[in-house]
Amino acid sequence: MKIGIIGTGKVARALGKALGRNRYHLMFGSRDPQKAKALGAEIEHYGEGGSIANAIHYGEVVVLAVPFKAIESIARATDNFQNKIVIDPTNPLIFASTMADLAIGHNTSAAEQVAKMLPGAKVVKAFNTAFAHHIEQGPYFGPNDASMFYCGDDEGAKKSVRKIIEDVGFEPVDAGPLTSARMLEPMAALLLRLSNGMGMGNEIAFKLLTR
Repeated sequence: MKIGIIGTGKVARALGKALGRNRYHLMFGSRDPQKAKALGAEIEHYGEGGSIANAIHYGEVVVLAVPFKAIESIARATDNFQNKIVIDPTNPLIFASTMADLAIGHNTSAAEQVAKMLPGAKVVKAFNTAFAHHIEQGPYFGPNDASMFYCGDDEGAKKSVRKIIEDVGFEPVDAGPLTSARMLEPMAALLLRLSNGMGMGNEIAFKLLTR
């Protein structure tokens, strides 16, 4: 599977490293193509880099590993998202001291806004409820793998994203339709509140237990 990753920050790097280990072919895209090429070169044999348009064109799946506020300008610049599976790992957060809070929430979500910005794309919310270093290094906590919640309205797209989640090492948890992102995005705010505001550090993750 070919994956286009828009962005060169922590999430882009973490997903790129994890997916490269699993032999996914990757194209990083950035407003600064040289940064994307440098990051692609770190993924031996499986990574390359270029413009944002290059990454969108390349990927069967496209990851929006950029701040939520940057997505609108990307959407205005291209209509190449038609029929693409789009993974949205963004969290629309604001910060007061060490406490994270939602900039958007409860009656909508960032993921639903992304779907409106990218008509024709198959948007799946995923990879927003874990720290980037757990994505990169592996979400392994003793005998348990951390859970990764995902949601979307297209079952075929969700099936593809589930496989990606499994390959990265998380236990996938299908949270239902894209409106469930209204619950998943607050989980990211809670994770940051526990980590920073409550002093628990960043070696924490969510796990759904069943019996």
